[in-house]
Amino acid sequence: MLLIALAIAPGIAISLFIYSQRAYRGALLYLILSFVLGMAATLPALALQLLAGDVRDDPTRHSLLAYAWYAFIVVGLSEEGVKFLVLRLYAFRQAAFRQPFDGILFAVLIGMGFATVENIEYVYQLGSGVGWSRAFLSVPAHGAFAVLMGYNVGWAKAVPERSVFYMIRGLGIAVLFHGSFDFFIFLQQGHVAKGYVSDGLLSFGAFATFYIAVRMAMNAIRMHRKRNFDEEK
Repeated sequence: MLLIALAIAPGIAISLFIYSQRAYRGALLYLILSFVLGMAATLPALALQLLAGDVRDDPTRHSLLAYAWYAFIVVGLSEEGVKFLVLRLYAFRQAAFRQPFDGILFAVLIGMGFATVENIEYVYQLGSGVGWSRAFLSVPAHGAFAVLMGYNVGWAKAVPERSVFYMIRGLGIAVLFHGSFDFFIFLQQGHVAKGYVSDGLLSFGAFATFYIAVRMAMNAIRMHRKRNFDEEK
């Protein structure tokens, strides 16, 4: 029971925090469904990753290029891509998606649904120690990536004549940060960088990516939240 609580608490807490920043309340059913669809989105992402194979398990593919491919394309693009599809094909079309901040709100709910399923898997496989570390790093990272994607999708709603640009930018930024974050972690877990780069430097790279993404996400929340409050007046 404790492991379940540890696995699901971070995603729920971040979802509630983002919801509390909204200028108005409502659309709770749509948001809950977005969370559930985010959970379901783990299935196609996992299928794509299994099909591609994990470079960390194949000594013949231990190279910087292979790790970059795996981090940015196999993991980053597959995971952010399926979350983007849920955001674009479901949330974006809802009447409840009516203001720029709703892009952030729906994206985070989708992202937290996805991250919660991942967290349950990791916690049950590796124990509470991993659960605590993910609660303060990996899950908030997923939240930050979702904010950056949702920020742009929110602008796509507000400025329909430039919607394609904002959609592509939102997905691209999320993939860039997600891939960078995983790239440093995968290098630390693997052997390709041993003897060339210290574990400390790789940890710094992952944390720096996380920190920049969180700072950008908080700025995006403040900007969209101010815009929404101004429109409510």
